[in-house]
Amino acid sequence: MATYVMSDIHGHYENYLQFLQQSSFSDNDTLYIIGDILNRGPSAIPLIQDIMKKKNVISLKGNHESMLFPVLSDLICQSKETQQDIIKEELATAPIGQEETLRDFCKLTNKEQNEIINFINKLPLYKEIEVSGVNYILVHGGLPDFSEMPLEYYTENELMFGPHDYFINHYDNGSKIIVGHKPTKFIEGATPNEIYHINDSIAIDCGCGFGGQLGVLCLDTMEEMYFS
Repeated sequence: MATYVMSDIHGHYENYLQFLQQSSFSDNDTLYIIGDILNRGPSAIPLIQDIMKKKNVISLKGNHESMLFPVLSDLICQSKETQQDIIKEELATAPIGQEETLRDFCKLTNKEQNEIINFINKLPLYKEIEVSGVNYILVHGGLPDFSEMPLEYYTENELMFGPHDYFINHYDNGSKIIVGHKPTKFIEGATPNEIYHINDSIAIDCGCGFGGQLGVLCLDTMEEMYFS
């Protein structure tokens, strides 16, 4: 029974499948996805539908799920012409690599669309888990302006967008914070497109949505895996 974490798959279903097929991940293990399943890549809808089927895959809400949620809700039960108008307006005002996600969503049945909407709506903003005696806080964007206040006091935007400070130790009790959102190639001192351990933070967005790769960390062994 192992615990794995990944983040920011961004519609790259093939990279996610590589992990499932090439690693030792099984039904007895647990995978946490720390947000941003959708957009940028070509297969976000098949990806999220596969995740929804798996009881041992637990997803958190990323900023892309949050930003796309109202648009997906608007698309349901609209005519094809109205859907195209909504998509055109969305791409013109807030382009975040969502075109393929939106167009594929429109091809689904009303039942499938509602299932995705309900799934996104229920995604948690953070998780606290314990693995091998270590407490891990999983959060998409990080803990901005950290002051050891309870996690429930952070706003949704703070937890999804950060910014997270990698260059301080946040806790003195051995807890670790695992964050996505910011690709490691944009973090000073990190090796581009690789998982970055610094102080009590672990950054695991390895740029899958930006020409990088999907990074996966096994919390039981600290083994790092990469799929591109």
